[in-house]
Amino acid sequence: MFRKRWFRWLIPGLNIKRWLTLFSLGVGLLIIGISLLFNYQWLSAIEDIVLAYSYTLTGFYNYTVLTAIGLLLIALGGILMLIGTSKVIKTIIRAVLPDPSSKVSDIIFQNIRLDKGPKIVVIGGGTGLSNLLRGLKAHTSNLSAIVTVADDGGSSGRLREDFQMIAPGDLRNCLIALAEQEGDMENLFRYRFDGNNELSGHSFGNLFITALAQVYDGDIHEALEAASKLLRVRGRVIPSSTEFINLSAEMTDGSIVDGESNIPNSGKQIRRVFSTPESPKPEGAALRAIDEADVIILGPGSLYTSIIPNLLTDKIADHVRASKANKLYIANVMTQPGETSGYSLADHVQAIIDHSGAGIIDTVLANDGPLPIQMVEQYSAVGSEPVAIDSKRLKEMGIRTVRATLINSEKPAVHDPVRLGKVIMDIVYAMKSDMEPRVLEYYLQRSDH
Repeated sequence: MFRKRWFRWLIPGLNIKRWLTLFSLGVGLLIIGISLLFNYQWLSAIEDIVLAYSYTLTGFYNYTVLTAIGLLLIALGGILMLIGTSKVIKTIIRAVLPDPSSKVSDIIFQNIRLDKGPKIVVIGGGTGLSNLLRGLKAHTSNLSAIVTVADDGGSSGRLREDFQMIAPGDLRNCLIALAEQEGDMENLFRYRFDGNNELSGHSFGNLFITALAQVYDGDIHEALEAASKLLRVRGRVIPSSTEFINLSAEMTDGSIVDGESNIPNSGKQIRRVFSTPESPKPEGAALRAIDEADVIILGPGSLYTSIIPNLLTDKIADHVRASKANKLYIANVMTQPGETSGYSLADHVQAIIDHSGAGIIDTVLANDGPLPIQMVEQYSAVGSEPVAIDSKRLKEMGIRTVRATLINSEKPAVHDPVRLGKVIMDIVYAMKSDMEPRVLEYYLQRSDH
């Protein structure tokens, strides 16, 4: 078996044999050069030829010539070996590079840098989580996304009911966000079938994950692992639970609304959310990721239907509170009609604490970048408004507020992935360093506005 595998490298068309031959030639020249220097008897015939030639030219036996030729052969052999080795490595690496035009050195350097990045766990769901992952994957590959699976609307809800599986929608979005190369694959996974047929409204990505789950006999972990390999995902996507979960909300008037997709449309104010089963069984991989994390991030995303449902899963909130990692909550830019209308930033934090206990958050990151008046007016028309940053109340709760510009002018109502990722990494490294807290101090100075 070993011989068969070894001979595969000699198959025509691989462009490897020439470089292996060059390397072998270099080894041969290196051996001859060393032998000439140390007067090995098995090369006496070559020595005799060299000495005879030097006697013909100079009239005496010049042993210095042997030394010079030996050094020259050693140098030439070393150069050929380096060239051969370099070419073989580049040929092999380019065969597995996602982008053949990429420079090998850049890819290697980037992978090493990302592998040494901090271990970050993000907990949430929806488009907010996807934006966050896009920003963070440029700084570390040690990412774990713990994703809510209670979605019961749209394509995800239909597949959930038809196949009695966890909702694939948010898992799909996170896989795309963490993919090493986005573009055509992202468009394919986001594509929704139209028309009047059984596929109408379904996302290809949801169908793909569902099909993989069926191939692996319902094992969603194997399905996500296979999808991650296909997309070259940087990090891991982990469902908070693989149980069939139904999310419900108790309103301030005492009424109960069942179904994650129905909660924001009830037209009532939420008092609390709860799940059936009451404490879903957590995924071991999620708990291990939390325990090993350097930083744990909640949000951004829908407060009651994306973030808190993960914390209702048994032991997840307990492990987050017990972790020594920095616990960061990323505030939404705008309030969400039907969920957080009229909520300040402290109200968001208090809702999380009410559902999961004190100690779940120690730092809040909020946007203080200017919002265009026209955009604010458009959002106000549908009941949404900028989240008010009440730092003093948060300080009284024992939570510090960090302000930064997290949006751009093109999409001012959502977090900009590049800016968000950079600010988070600045804060993470500042928190880890006792010697250089200046970066954190810069952001904290802005929190007193």
